[in-house]
Amino acid sequence: MMGSAGARPGGRTLLRVEGLTKQAGDRTLFQDLSFSLDEGEVLCITGASGSGKSTLLRCLNGLIKADEGRIVLDGTDITGIDPPRLRRTVCLVGQQAVIFPGTVRDNLAHPFTFAINRDLPLPEWERMLMMVGLDPADLEKDAGVLSGGERQRLAIARALAISPTVLLLDEPTSALDEGSKRRVEETIRRLNREAGTTILIVTHDTAQAERLCRRRLHLEAGHGEVRNG
Repeated sequence: MMGSAGARPGGRTLLRVEGLTKQAGDRTLFQDLSFSLDEGEVLCITGASGSGKSTLLRCLNGLIKADEGRIVLDGTDITGIDPPRLRRTVCLVGQQAVIFPGTVRDNLAHPFTFAINRDLPLPEWERMLMMVGLDPADLEKDAGVLSGGERQRLAIARALAISPTVLLLDEPTSALDEGSKRRVEETIRRLNREAGTTILIVTHDTAQAERLCRRRLHLEAGHGEVRNG
């Protein structure tokens, strides 16, 4: 477990899931699922393909509605939070990094084109790139020429620009080569270590979960179990 990220001492419960159930047709993805996420923690979600990992992430930020149970964010049931504000607060970065036409700067600024984010202060773009291990000199570079790993880190930086309370990462390294995967992992560790970012990661790679997390939620046969490492 050397070098793994995790909850900081004294971290308070930031996100609480209580009795969550979700069906997909006649199949139960997960049933009566309960777990918590502490402030400053990196928690991994593991399980076989089709076990509901990605669906769970989308329930957490309101993109998908659970059939039963509730999700409480910082003391508030998420059903009482305006959906655009919830998705800003619990921000999801998908498995395939979405890159918009234009420069790296254009991509970082994209979230601020939405009305919900116009009240937010603009961050220092160079600092955002440095946080994810990208070169600040590349701000005016065409984002379309970035490598797969660079695209993934840019997508993470773009999410961080709007200061989410929780960052959701859906298999962020599944399509990357080994070198790019390790650089994204180091970005995740740095964000947690230096900025205290609270992160929930879906991964099919148990070795990666051991490297990144002190705890992981394993989904299997409709049930979830919190394990160490």
